[in-house]
Amino acid sequence: MEAVERIILTLAYNTIVRLVVVAVVMDSIFGIGRAIREHRFNSSVGIDGAIRKIAMIVSIVFLGAVDVLVHINLIGFIPEEVRGYLPTATIGLAEFFGLLYLCYEVVSILKNMALCGLPVKGLWKKVQGFLMKYTKELPDTEEEDAEQEREALPDGVTVTDMVPPGAMEQNPDGTYNAYDADGKKAGTVTAEEYEAARNFRE
Repeated sequence: MEAVERIILTLAYNTIVRLVVVAVVMDSIFGIGRAIREHRFNSSVGIDGAIRKIAMIVSIVFLGAVDVLVHINLIGFIPEEVRGYLPTATIGLAEFFGLLYLCYEVVSILKNMALCGLPVKGLWKKVQGFLMKYTKELPDTEEEDAEQEREALPDGVTVTDMVPPGAMEQNPDGTYNAYDADGKKAGTVTAEEYEAARNFRE
């Protein structure tokens, strides 16, 4: 019981662990805001994101337990120019992975903020470029966007630039014509689906 209390206290008063929790909450809130703005609630994407965030928190708890049992200092794995910004001189397993999760979440938060309409797109790209110098474990936002774009469209429809003149004009019933990869009409999409696809292209 004493060991469990030590683990809880260690995690509860750890600045990096607290920052991870705040980042997870922020990313979730802005992700929901983005979905509302784009009129797109995708249950599979939402579940995947929730599983990832839960896994982050759970892994930090277990790594915190390892830190209590075995004292490991991983400060040597942190680039020297970054160490001065850290709130501690020693980095345990929970803190090391917490920093990695923070990098991932910061990029995701800025992306969702930008897609909510906040003027942070330039900052998002700069932060992503800066962090890519130290880790490749960042969200592949372009690939995720392409996958969500495909899921937002009806079967057999894709986003393409090969469309005839005037093809993007709204139909009298409020729908838009949809075209396949060859530029042939494949059906229609609702105004909401059209806006979602256009947002991704932008």
